[in-house]
Amino acid sequence: MTRQIGAFNDFKRLFQGFTLAEILITLGIIGVVAAMTIPVLIANHKKQEVVTKLEKVYTVMNQAIKMSEVENGAVEHWYMDCGISSSPTCSTEEVKDWFKNYLGKYLNITKIVTNDTSTGILIYFSDGSIINMPRYIYDIAYYTNEKAMKNPITGKNYFIFRFSPVLLQGQVADKNKYTVKSTFEPYTYSWDGTREGLTTTSNQYACSTAENSKRTLCTKLIQYEGWQIPKDYPIKF
Repeated sequence: MTRQIGAFNDFKRLFQGFTLAEILITLGIIGVVAAMTIPVLIANHKKQEVVTKLEKVYTVMNQAIKMSEVENGAVEHWYMDCGISSSPTCSTEEVKDWFKNYLGKYLNITKIVTNDTSTGILIYFSDGSIINMPRYIYDIAYYTNEKAMKNPITGKNYFIFRFSPVLLQGQVADKNKYTVKSTFEPYTYSWDGTREGLTTTSNQYACSTAENSKRTLCTKLIQYEGWQIPKDYPIKF
């Protein structure tokens, strides 16, 4: 109680010599400044949280691939051809077994859930994030947390990566020239290799403001910027 009285007296002394109108104006200015800065601070915190998680999953997945290569040889020899997105050939159980044998044991995961027969498996990481590996394996969706699964917004709480060490039959080489790598990488299908190509409104996959944009290249844009969300990012946090 004594401390509270002391604090009140300090507050009174702070405003001694000011009229009530001046005090109200000052408090109003403080309120306006707070209203302007607090949302910015919250948005920046959310951005940092997202990029930290993206960089982390990128790192741990590639570490797992390297460890698996030590034990199993080059990734091209143990990567499982499960067809392409329009016609997957592997069952959900086959994908689950493959993941557990070649990647899962090198990752800090809490559980693997068989989602359903069409969308593959859900892999839960210890930090609360989740990846969805489909029956065709190579396009891997990343959710920043479990809430994101209920309301996924591409480029905000839902991002696309790709693990595609070989060009599969049925894939167009020109559209996949930046996707075929032996590492876990941000989605780059149809990308032309330029910064402009990541944000152009003429590409439906770009991280742009276009209404029809799928924004699957947003993951690559963030990596391209050194794991930072740039000022021209089309999605608000």
